[in-house]
Amino acid sequence: MKKRILIVVGLSLALASCGPNNDDSQSSQDTSSEKTNDVKRIVTDKNVQGENYRTILPFKESQARGLTQENMSNNFNGEDFESGLLEISKEVYPTDEFLYQDGQFLDKKTIQAYLKPKLSKTELDKMSDKEKDTHQASENLGLNPSVNGEKKEEKIAKNTPQVLSNILEQNFYDNGDTEGKDIKGLTIGLAMNQVYYYQKEKYGETFSVNLDKKKVEQQGQEMAEEMLSRLRENDKLKDIPITFAIYMQSGKDQIIPGSFVSYATSEENGAKLKEWNKVNEQTVLVPSSEASDLNEQINANFRDFNDNLQAYFTNFTQAVGKAKFKDKKLQSLSIDLPIDYYGKAELIGITQYVTQLAEKDFGKVEEYEIHIKDGNASRALITKTKDDKEPQVHIYNN
Repeated sequence: MKKRILIVVGLSLALASCGPNNDDSQSSQDTSSEKTNDVKRIVTDKNVQGENYRTILPFKESQARGLTQENMSNNFNGEDFESGLLEISKEVYPTDEFLYQDGQFLDKKTIQAYLKPKLSKTELDKMSDKEKDTHQASENLGLNPSVNGEKKEEKIAKNTPQVLSNILEQNFYDNGDTEGKDIKGLTIGLAMNQVYYYQKEKYGETFSVNLDKKKVEQQGQEMAEEMLSRLRENDKLKDIPITFAIYMQSGKDQIIPGSFVSYATSEENGAKLKEWNKVNEQTVLVPSSEASDLNEQINANFRDFNDNLQAYFTNFTQAVGKAKFKDKKLQSLSIDLPIDYYGKAELIGITQYVTQLAEKDFGKVEEYEIHIKDGNASRALITKTKDDKEPQVHIYNN
């Protein structure tokens, strides 16, 4: 079967190809829209929705934009935290019934206050009015464990390490609510630390403490209950379903992301979260002993993939794979393939051969993507989803 290779001069990906027509006409098949302050409110096209949420446009950025990049221990966690939270949201708010909007209820200042340690009565009593104002002590919104006035970082790390690292919010609206007026569901992700980092002195050496995963998860669930009671005080959120999910992020020096471990939902008017659902997912390097324990075949196939590439291309070193498993079943595979770029003809040859090998070695993998790179420069992308009959290939002209 012939493979189609698309050479892209300037690749630009969009959520959807839709927007207001010049003649202000509407198409019920493509978009729903209304005028608000001379700006049409629309949602993305059902025809490009796939298994994803349609999004209300113009896109309203999260009130806490930027915190995910700032607060996660590594970049792998940040992307996985956001995409994984969407997958959990789909379990509660079906994509064919709800529209998506970035979180609009927790702004950056509020989340930063939530991430602080809880202030003890002793600490509050010792503070001056100025210090109380600086630390937002009157509200005392911190969800992390109180340090009880302790100043030595080593003792804090041992006794009351900060376990909550970040908070992410997602909003959901009824399919017909293109204005995003009446929120119908909300999801909150809590990113928790499995490793706590600290310095004994400013700009000094960084030390780390491994935390008890089960204890941290329990702390996260207790924080979720506290957040739920606070959110219910908002009239717009008092009678809608609210879901919380606990994410255990990987350490700073790891090149694989963490994973979600549990989630729970408080139904309409609910004051408590229902039973926590366990999430059994894991991302591992391939090849590795961890991957072998989960799926020895993918380990063996990946070694074959690498061996064949090294045999035919002298400028190839070794590909690095990350496999995502859910309930011990392989869900997806992501591969970074480094090359030294010498010319377009060679790149096309490599891409063709990699595509051929991928079909042989990863044909039974439901979803995979292979990034061919020269340093930080992307040279080619090979992807396959469960709906694709054959891999989709893009060669960048840069």
